[in-house]
Amino acid sequence: MIYLDNAATTKPSQRAAEAMMMAVSNFGNPSSLHGLGLQTEKLINSARDNIANMLGVNSKNVYFTSGGTESNNLAIYGVANSLKRRGKRVITSTIEHPSVMESFKRLENDGYDVCYLGVDKDGIVNLDDLAGMLTEDTILVSIMHVNNETGVIQPIERISAMVREKSPYCIIHCDCVQSFGKIPVKPDKMGVDMVSISAHKIHGFKGTGALYTNYARITPLIRGGEQQNEIRPGTENVGGILAFSAAVSECEIDIEKMREKRNLMRDLLCEKLDNVKVNGSCEHNSGSVLNVSFIGIKAEILLHSLERHEIYVSTGSACSSHKPQPSHVLLAMGVEQKAVDGAIRISFSQNTTLDEIRTAAEIIAGEVSVIRRYM
Repeated sequence: MIYLDNAATTKPSQRAAEAMMMAVSNFGNPSSLHGLGLQTEKLINSARDNIANMLGVNSKNVYFTSGGTESNNLAIYGVANSLKRRGKRVITSTIEHPSVMESFKRLENDGYDVCYLGVDKDGIVNLDDLAGMLTEDTILVSIMHVNNETGVIQPIERISAMVREKSPYCIIHCDCVQSFGKIPVKPDKMGVDMVSISAHKIHGFKGTGALYTNYARITPLIRGGEQQNEIRPGTENVGGILAFSAAVSECEIDIEKMREKRNLMRDLLCEKLDNVKVNGSCEHNSGSVLNVSFIGIKAEILLHSLERHEIYVSTGSACSSHKPQPSHVLLAMGVEQKAVDGAIRISFSQNTTLDEIRTAAEIIAGEVSVIRRYM
């Protein structure tokens, strides 16, 4: 098997699995006052410290959630609801993850003034347009760090500097689900107030994420107990949190090594086939994702033909794969429909080998040639 759908999820590491099993013996409720509960609480706090250290932030500002989607929702609704008396303007981009896009659509329905920032052909947001959107009553800007379909890195530090100058009271949120553990994510250096991250993108388990926020007045999504300062109440997912921490400890942040993998796959496919289009900036890219179009085929056909060889890729975001709609990311970038129809996402992890890439490229090229012949 050659697994190349790591942007959807990664294989849990052995160390993460062992950490998950620690919850079997440390099964106490971390809110309980007896010794078993206190021991579990200590493990969670240690995990929080480890993740905060990776972010370079104070651990008291890290809140565990059920994943990136909840973290994004908590950040967006939490800020919008708490600051609606100050203003109703909120800004995001046209290439965000569905968990962000749908949240802003909901805000739009609720009467907020939602501005959608466009991108250029390389998938990078237009800073001139952003400057025109920012006002004194702008309360929230949410722009992702690394795009989940193209791997393109957004200029977050430049965005933050612009927001601070034009809208000094605005809160800045950054979806870092696809960047955390792959490229440096330091909220203070980036100039952002809130960061969303997820465990299963870095060899942890599904169902666990976190939100970093230095904004103390965020309105909770969930009401219940007093856990996590009531920002995210409910009994914590102990096993998932411990596994998340273990996965963080194993992160190998080497952007050049990851770009080597992406570039090798890109070069081999372009060498073996004609009518190939690479979507998204190669210069401003995390290296973890290659979005490539094979003109003249349907991507879904290729995806299933590769399954017969136990090669696994995707056609875009896993969170929107059941919707029969073309990629909103590629369309926002101005990619032609025929290229959108033939686009697949190949995504790598720190465990992907160069030999796997060479083998996969050979088989992909062969299958594309066969499909083109029949189509």
